[in-house]
Amino acid sequence: MSTASRSPRSTWRLFALLLREEWRLHTQLFGGWRFVLFPVVIAALTVGATVALLETGTAAGTIVTGLHVLALGFGLYSGTAGFAGSDMLENVFGRLSLVLSTSTTLPLSRRRLLGIFLVKDALFYAVAFVLPMAVANAVLVGEVSAAPVAIGTLWLSLSLSFAAGMALTVAMIAIRTRGIPTWAIAGTIVVVAGGSWLTGTARDGWALFVPIEGSLASALGLAAGTVLVGVASLALYDPTYGRPSRTAGDRFARLSDSLPLGTDNSSALVSKTLLDLARSSGGVAKPFVSAAILFALVAALVGVVDSITGIAPAPGIFFGGVLGLTAFTTYNWLTQFDSLEAYLTYPVSIEDVFRAKRIAFVLVGAPTVAVPYLAAVIWFEATVLDAVVGALLLAGYALYYYGLTVYIAGFDPNEFLFDAVRFTMFTVGVGVALVPTLVAGFVVVPPSGTVALALGIAGVGFGVVGVVLSSRAGPRWEKRYQVGG
Repeated sequence: MSTASRSPRSTWRLFALLLREEWRLHTQLFGGWRFVLFPVVIAALTVGATVALLETGTAAGTIVTGLHVLALGFGLYSGTAGFAGSDMLENVFGRLSLVLSTSTTLPLSRRRLLGIFLVKDALFYAVAFVLPMAVANAVLVGEVSAAPVAIGTLWLSLSLSFAAGMALTVAMIAIRTRGIPTWAIAGTIVVVAGGSWLTGTARDGWALFVPIEGSLASALGLAAGTVLVGVASLALYDPTYGRPSRTAGDRFARLSDSLPLGTDNSSALVSKTLLDLARSSGGVAKPFVSAAILFALVAALVGVVDSITGIAPAPGIFFGGVLGLTAFTTYNWLTQFDSLEAYLTYPVSIEDVFRAKRIAFVLVGAPTVAVPYLAAVIWFEATVLDAVVGALLLAGYALYYYGLTVYIAGFDPNEFLFDAVRFTMFTVGVGVALVPTLVAGFVVVPPSGTVALALGIAGVGFGVVGVVLSSRAGPRWEKRYQVGG
């Protein structure tokens, strides 16, 4: 690469191009004003949740910690953006040529381009996602004159947690490109997390990701550590890495024959979905990793809340309600490298495709949530009644969240993450089921017979609603495609 291409001016120009491309992709996908309103929706939801939590007696420190959990979790997810395959993006936007992909045709360093891309992502999402969350601090301080400084302080703190999450994900991906197997990386994370929990150092470790609750030195330490991990990860990252070629037998025929789904197209369509997931980068482990991340973040938050307030929720009810949210990530993985248009050339109906996705979701989603749920009820010593009710909530709410997702977003669940209208619809739908459940999980510990019965009925009822929504999603989206919607 020439010296000129490494100059500060060329770096800034490349950064500006990447930022402009990010804006155009979002506004094209969400219709402009829908994306512009998204930060407003996030701010409104955050302020509303903060007021509600304060009214229920939740400490301000607990609320701030919860915001950092969300920021860190979103950072862990966003860290994969620079490594997303072009086939996944083309399924959303159609055929395109991204600036990030120009290193294959232009004299640009892949590592340098990726580094600038990640810095751009950190800034873009810090403004679009993290800044609206920081508005909650205006409610916590309670003084109008102090609000701007309070919002700015929390924004910087949340942005550090978000960037740290991105850096950790990039580090894991970089290690993977050096031939370290996924199971070894996951095993190391489990050992470290479990060891810190058993030794009682988990809270101290978590405090590192909540800069606003610590000293200036700890915040600077987190910032320096994030930069160090990011730079080291880019140096370690092998841009030429590719999954080793393997010779595979006719797994499609064997899998299709083993599924007892009748003689129609269901077996073939379900088999295709499962094989697409298995053959994609990360394979079938991806839904489990997503569920494990959610479990770890929620478990850490429960521990922090317990240590601060002395209140611990009923573990079965609490984790049963929250872990059902993995339905969204599981369905996202099942459709991420797929597009509905690709099926229009086959002699199958759109309704058949949606039915196959629902079956695949059950086959993949059931073990995905069962493992962390069992870990939660054993680790937090749930009572038998609490564990049974939580299991009913988990199954029912997972089906409900899935039905809600597929009905609103069809084959593109990622599309309403930054679509103000769809995101609001999804959030309201989730809140109707989840908020009363979490309140009951915190207020009545252990659950009484009456509360257990009411929650069990709610779990079954929402599950039925989810099945109805998912069954109507096929005809709904088939009609929209017929009219060109």
